Amino acid sequence: MAAVSFGRKGSGQLEVMQKAGWKIDENEKACYIDVDEDDSESTDGADDSTKVYSNWCYLPNIVLEEVFSYLSPKERYYAGLVCRQWYSALYLPTVWNNFIVDDRTLTRPKYNYYSGWQYCLDHMRTQNCLARIGKYLRGIEFRPWHSFNNIYQFMTMLSWSMDKSNEPNPQPELIGMGRRIRSLVYHFPCNMSQPNDPEGIKLFGTGGQLLKGLKELLQRLTDLHTLKLVDFVLERFEANHLLDEVVCSCCTKMRVLNLVNVTTTHCPIMHVGLFLNLQVLTISPQNIDDDVLSLLADTKLRHLHLLQNCYTPKYVTISACGVKAWRSLKKTNPRMRVHLRLENLDDGEVVLQPEAPVHSITYCAPQARIRPELVVRMVDHYRNTLAVYGHELLPRFSSPKPFHNRIDSLLLLMCRQCFNVDTLTIREKVSTSTLLLIAKTAKNLRNLYVRRFAVILRCDWPRHPEWTDEFHIWLRRNSRSYEAVEREISQILGYKWHLLSDRDFKQLTVNVKSGA
Repeated sequence: MAAVSFGRKGSGQLEVMQKAGWKIDENEKACYIDVDEDDSESTDGADDSTKVYSNWCYLPNIVLEEVFSYLSPKERYYAGLVCRQWYSALYLPTVWNNFIVDDRTLTRPKYNYYSGWQYCLDHMRTQNCLARIGKYLRGIEFRPWHSFNNIYQFMTMLSWSMDKSNEPNPQPELIGMGRRIRSLVYHFPCNMSQPNDPEGIKLFGTGGQLLKGLKELLQRLTDLHTLKLVDFVLERFEANHLLDEVVCSCCTKMRVLNLVNVTTTHCPIMHVGLFLNLQVLTISPQNIDDDVLSLLADTKLRHLHLLQNCYTPKYVTISACGVKAWRSLKKTNPRMRVHLRLENLDDGEVVLQPEAPVHSITYCAPQARIRPELVVRMVDHYRNTLAVYGHELLPRFSSPKPFHNRIDSLLLLMCRQCFNVDTLTIREKVSTSTLLLIAKTAKNLRNLYVRRFAVILRCDWPRHPEWTDEFHIWLRRNSRSYEAVEREISQILGYKWHLLSDRDFKQLTVNVKSGA
């Protein structure tokens, strides 16, 4: 009898031990979860009628797709273990629209005698991951920071899996590997600095085996519609052959192409003119010239973005394209629009392109000011085409208060001369009377974004001879309060308009295609 009771007790303990176990916490550390025998017995004896079940498993697929798209691959895997409905959501079409690969993706810590603990790519986990979701991937984004070897090994394994899937008798889990990939994004961190010297930043470009692995992967992606290669900083001989494999496989399928800072010196990328159905091209001004424009004229390009960032050479060292090339392009492709943009933490200016069909000029640079000589040149070149102008982000400088030192007259000059202005973003100090005059002068203005903190309650414009007494009284009376300005501008624009707080202005993103 004692033996029997001992056996029952041992079986009970075994059942409790099976309920306990090891678990990985949020810091990827193993912790043992113990279950008390008393708690387990009380739980087993509980009445099922008192249990309350949630309805999360009945979420529609369209909601689950949106939720899963915000999760990392690891979080998606754990979410798929919740229930059958969530497990099926793991393979919904839009869940894998973008697969981000960084230094920690599918890695495990490994001790190195010289460098200590490092995260290395786990080949077994990577192979199992690709076998399960490789056929569902629609977009891949590479964002390395320090461990370039992990990125190279991932690209090599993906290329190998795609080669195996094209063999006569492939393994069932490799069938369709990578065939749905339509987008590839690669941001290279070319700003390197030592931990003991964070200010001593040096620029390093990609190349060597990493560039070779990327080109081999691009050769196997035959249905790419979007390709973004940012800050590669290559040598000229490498940049000239960067897109050889892509042109051969996707010359008629490419729609969006971003080539930002392929080189830091003047090096035209001729391959961009060989994508016949290209719709949007983003390129740095040092990688384009008259010959490239002549090739782009024969394509279906609609938007050409000339982007300068913090790694682009100074604007004084970059030469603009020739006037004849822009005139020829406008005749051959009259629907194309050019967008000039500067993204930099320091002060700088965009490279103006005379006679170009410039549709927008935008700044994402907190130190950049509005300069009178540049505004005059801009109005002279683009009075018939400019529709969007503005500065994003909050300024990191103080604007002058006196009228003759402010930008009020420059903005009003732009609105008078550039009659197609559709969007205007103002972050420097202006007066309330200037805002009323801008709203009255710009006949095609639809979007006006102004910082409330930068607006001065003042009517400091000298009276113009063409102003009537009634108009002058209206201007002076409505310049005395923010509420009156918002009311009058709302009536002019035809919708409820208001000044933006610094928080709202900081989150503002200008639509450069507005009015196109």
